[in-house]
Amino acid sequence: MKLGILLTMTVLLAFGGLLVIAYGGEKEVWKDPNSGLTWQVNPTGDRISWNNAKSHCQNLSLGGYSDWRLPTVSELRSLIRGCPQTEKAGSCRVTDSCSDHSCWNDSCSGCLLMGGPAPGGAYWPSELSGKISWYWSSLTVGDSINGAWLVSYHYASVVPTLVYNECGVRCVR
Repeated sequence: MKLGILLTMTVLLAFGGLLVIAYGGEKEVWKDPNSGLTWQVNPTGDRISWNNAKSHCQNLSLGGYSDWRLPTVSELRSLIRGCPQTEKAGSCRVTDSCSDHSCWNDSCSGCLLMGGPAPGGAYWPSELSGKISWYWSSLTVGDSINGAWLVSYHYASVVPTLVYNECGVRCVR
């Protein structure tokens, strides 16, 4: 009987090349066809510090996977939709290989508040959900002792902040 319950709760669905794992009818993970990365559909946890965000992802078990991690700034930028300057190939110079404050330029400021194409105006793929907020990257600010980079999905901006501030976390694998 337990096996029957498990099988009915776990459904594997394939939509247009996207792999989606569903438990009880709700999507938990989404595979981005552009990057090949698998993302949490709805972030777990609340706003937390950078160190806690790294631990949270390392300890996460979701969608049958346990190899989650905090995404890099370039990986978070790969999720931006509708704001060309901060999309991964955009003119914002902050990337995994350029992390000093000097890499930040005006184009990293993003676009209009809540002007993205996803529900609620989010600047992420419509397959994702959750609080439209600032999300931690794993990338530290290269010329700062206590800084890390964030991506905002309400402005599609890329900004530095202090690691002990509290922000959202969306894990990747």
